[in-house]
Amino acid sequence: MIKHTLHYLWGKKFIILILALVLILLPNTIGHGMQVRTTTVITEMVIERTGNEIQITAQKFKPTAGADSASYETVTYQGTNIRQMLSNVSLAHCTKIKFTSEPDLAILHDLYHYQDLRGNTLINDAATINELLKNYDNILH
Repeated sequence: MIKHTLHYLWGKKFIILILALVLILLPNTIGHGMQVRTTTVITEMVIERTGNEIQITAQKFKPTAGADSASYETVTYQGTNIRQMLSNVSLAHCTKIKFTSEPDLAILHDLYHYQDLRGNTLINDAATINELLKNYDNILH
């Protein structure tokens, strides 16, 4: 009986492989928390530079269990290096960046290489980060 069952299962290698993968990966999927609970997700930010000091006032997505609509919370970051300030946040959902004065190209260059920042993020509601930096690079050359 066992020999017959093993022979039958050996013929169904693909199904056994799928079941093994499900058994291995399912506990990890169930136990893995939502990214938004472990990582700060920024949706909009206002950047102000005073000398070397940079202040960012950002709108952070706030997860709420069972809510029908999204809720947000304001967070503030201060420092001199924008990449260090935003090292533990996700900008994948950031759609707007506002500067209190003219866009700071040094900050934009640092943000351009930020891993999560979207190419269609609007700067001061006028142009995307890609367009601003492309226009600036064309003027220099």
